[in-house]
Order: sequence, then C-alpha cells, then structure tokens
Amino acid sequence: MSSFMSEAQTAGELFEASGLDFSEYDDLVRLVYSGTQETVPWTRLLDRLRDLLDANYAVLILRTQYADQPLQVVFSGQARPALAAPFYTDLSAIDTFVNLPRNRMVTREELIDDEEWLASPYYREFHAPLDVRYQMAADIGLGAEPSCRLRVSRPSSGVRFGERERAICNLLLPHLTTAVELRASFDIAEVERFFYSGMLDRLSVGAVFLDKEGRILKTNQAASDILAQRDGLSIVNGGLSAAYPGENHELRRLIEQVVSPTKKTTPGVVVGMSVSRSSGRPGLGVAVRAAPPTEWSEPTSRPAALVIIRDPEARVLASHEQLKRLYGLTPAEANLALHLMEGCTVDEAAQRLNVSRNTARCQIRAIFAKTGVTRQTELLRVLLSGVAPLV
Repeated sequence: MSSFMSEAQTAGELFEASGLDFSEYDDLVRLVYSGTQETVPWTRLLDRLRDLLDANYAVLILRTQYADQPLQVVFSGQARPALAAPFYTDLSAIDTFVNLPRNRMVTREELIDDEEWLASPYYREFHAPLDVRYQMAADIGLGAEPSCRLRVSRPSSGVRFGERERAICNLLLPHLTTAVELRASFDIAEVERFFYSGMLDRLSVGAVFLDKEGRILKTNQAASDILAQRDGLSIVNGGLSAAYPGENHELRRLIEQVVSPTKKTTPGVVVGMSVSRSSGRPGLGVAVRAAPPTEWSEPTSRPAALVIIRDPEARVLASHEQLKRLYGLTPAEANLALHLMEGCTVDEAAQRLNVSRNTARCQIRAIFAKTGVTRQTELLRVLLSGVAPLV
C-alpha cells in the first residue's frame, strides 16, 4: 500500500503527468467555471471527466450554506439510483471515504488493502451491486467540513487509477475549490429541494440518525418500514438492535466506534456489516458513519451517527405516470412494466392484470421497442437503474 502523504507536485509536473495538451486543459477549466451557472452544477464537467478517466461514475457532493439544508449530489454515470442517493441534511449516506487529506486525490488502495476491501461487508453490500471496484477521491475546502467531495470510480472490468488520472484531477482541484466558493454564494436551496427531497425514501434506502448515546433521533420512511417489520433490526430501548446476539454486539461496537469522542480522525472507509433476518429472507446491509458537527445544532440533540440500511428486496419506487411520460408507454404497458419491476415474470404479470399471455407478450415487445432493448433482463436494468425512481 503506497502512502498518500507523498510530496505535492508542482503545477508543471502535474500538467506533464496528465498527458493533456493546452486545449484540453483549457476546456476542462472552462467547464469548472461555467458549471457554476448550470441548474444542476458541473454536470458537463463530470460527464467529461468520466469519459476522460475511463470511469463508470463521477460524483460531486456539495455542502450548502445552511446546516438545515441537504447536501447536493451531482451525478454522472450509468444512472444507478442507489449511487445517486442524496445526502440527508448534511450527513453523507453512501460514501467510501472519510477524513481524507484536503485538496489532493487519494485512491482507495492507499487506504485499505485490496483483499481486505473486497472481503468487507460494506463493499459487498453497497459497492459490488453497483460494480464500483476502483475508486479515487478528494475532499475540497479549508473548513471543519469539506465544502465539496469529488468521487470517481471504475468497474471490475477496469484497472486501478494511475498517476495520469490523479494528475488530471489534481490540476483541476484548485479551480474547483474557487468555483465551489462562487457557487456557494448562489441561492440553490430551491433547486436542491426540487431535485433531491425525499429521494432516499424513493430509493428505499433507510436512514437512521443517532445521538451520541446511540439513541434514535429520527428515521426516514424507508427505515421506519424496515424497523417496523422487526425482522433482523428493530428498536429496543430507543436504540437500534439486531436480532442475533453476535450481530447485535457487532452493531453496537460499530456505533460506539463512530460516536466515541476519542474516535481517530485518520483517513479510512465507512464501516459496515450484514444483518441476518430471522425470517430467512436475504440479510440487510448496514453502514455506520459519523455525523459531522454543525454550528446550528445543540450538543444534546445533534446527530452523532448515521446508520444506512439497505434491504435487497425493497422496491425502488416508480409510478405509472412517470413510466408513461419517460418512455412513452401506454397505460397498459406502464402497468405491465410496474409489475415486472416488482419481480413478476411476464406470465405472472398477465395473470395479475387479468390479460392473456399473448396480450402481455405483445405489450412487452412494444415496451422493448420504446426503451431500446431486446431482452427482459435489459428492460429491467433500464427501468430499475434509470431515472424513473428519481423523479
């Protein structure tokens, strides 16, 4: 494992290592500053970076001016909803990196051994399903909390990020820092509220906020639904409890590790685990991370930890009207598509909708044509990983 504390390179050295010519560099810098004026900022920059770095995802996580407003997630990639999950208030939900050195790109391999990472529950539960294999990241800003986080990833079919990719990003970080400061002076509260309010619930990702004693302060609707089932996780004495003693002990250890005032602030990754369910259904993925302090919160009521819960069986929500509008489906086709998203076969959906198998198969062929796919597996990928669950 190499050290991320290597000596900083000069701008000239970075430019040489990047392999960019002046025109390419000028275009990237232009995208950094013009991105401040975009409705969803830096979308074009992230698209360009994703292509340039041969990445499958590129994400910016932006802090807002006010502590009671959510972070803003700007996302470029394969439209996988779970990775585009927003960040509730100012607490990041799904993010591998914590406490990074500021204003410098760091690869995941510098922080944790590859074999250990691939064997970790957090990787298996949250990253493997999204094909996030290799990662590179930077935290930007000088305050107690970074004003912006840049995250770039590659799939399992790719290779580790090298010095060229790191140099390209490091060249842009000073410009991005300045651009983020400019953007922070704009009033983007309404834009954030419109695009990201309630998205965690729509993605069926549970969020549980805990105080420094491990007591539950707040849950989103998805978490409330999971906990109400009392299958694997439940509320006991005001806190989270796992059904099995060994797993409950590990859950408490992870929470205590995160909320402890003596917790180290060295770079690392978010801790996670799998929680078994007594019903025999697939286990729940659980991630625990510290909640950064804010000047607006009282110490006694401030969230100290955020627990993210992923139920592999949970449905990503989409509506009949959204499918009609996004893909031009007829009402009958949209009804069939919704049943397929819930896990039905075509025959099962036909039975539920009280139509013949031939009618359902005609409708599925029409849906294929409108969504540009040729197989049912491809259709489900489009429907479940597209924008329908996000709007």
